[in-house]
Amino acid sequence: MTPRRPTPPSPVTAPARLLDWRDPSHFGRPAPCTLCGKTTPLRSHAGEPVHKVCAEDWLTEHPGESRFLSDPPRSRSRTDDHA
Repeated sequence: MTPRRPTPPSPVTAPARLLDWRDPSHFGRPAPCTLCGKTTPLRSHAGEPVHKVCAEDWLTEHPGESRFLSDPPRSRSRTDDHA
């Protein structure tokens, strides 16, 4: 008789990416989150009221989707194209 091996725990999935919502455009009047229904002042790029964690969880569950986006990385140097 072969000894039974314990079933390994299912892996914990981390968010596909952490959202960077530091820009003031990601804040508004408190409204219900489109995903969980609890009040939040946060907004997605499309203006949807949504908690950052809710959006990150949604992105993890829907890989490849772009419903909730991060701000593009800012360049450290500023150049002026005008002479």
